[in-house]
Amino acid sequence: MDDVELQKRLRRIEYRQYLILALLVVPYLAELVGVWVAGLFAIVVGFAAFTMVVIYRRNDRSTA
Repeated sequence: MDDVELQKRLRRIEYRQYLILALLVVPYLAELVGVWVAGLFAIVVGFAAFTMVVIYRRNDRSTA
């Protein structure tokens, strides 16, 4: 496996970890600000993650 491919895999793992950490924050956030605001936060984070995946894959296809 070359260095570029390894960097791509590590970047994807890092993004996944950030998403998991953001989703783990939601229950603790719900205690502080309420369920509705925490749910809205989870939806925004999920939408942002989905958008990042779409953009990343579109850019990856155009360079291949």
